[in-house]
Amino acid sequence: MNKDELAGISLLEGLSDEKLTECANLFKTDDVLMGEMLTKEDDFGYSLVIIIRGSVAVRVGQDVVAELHAGDHFGEVSLIEHQKRNASVVALESCHVAKVMTWDFEKFLAVDPVIKERLDAAAAARHHD
Repeated sequence: MNKDELAGISLLEGLSDEKLTECANLFKTDDVLMGEMLTKEDDFGYSLVIIIRGSVAVRVGQDVVAELHAGDHFGEVSLIEHQKRNASVVALESCHVAKVMTWDFEKFLAVDPVIKERLDAAAAARHHD
């Protein structure tokens, strides 16, 4: 993955080109087909996912509780809090996503303190939704 794909992501807003390159080196990209499940509620979480292109539905049980689009991310709660997934995520259309795996997650957080601050805030907000 290259840093330009991450440049417009709000989670990484304000990072230098050098730090974006560090982040990009930790991510792996994947193409997901419409209807494909990216995460399953109550499964163990092994990745943080950023949507580069496309839209997904976030489901708790059978209820759609949110839609996420290009630039949004999910999966931080299970990685930060070491819990199982609190929702299922299904592609609403063909998507291009970037994932950082659990074994690289601490390296990702270490790139810049603002990343951890933003992910902690996002995780806390998801508990209130």
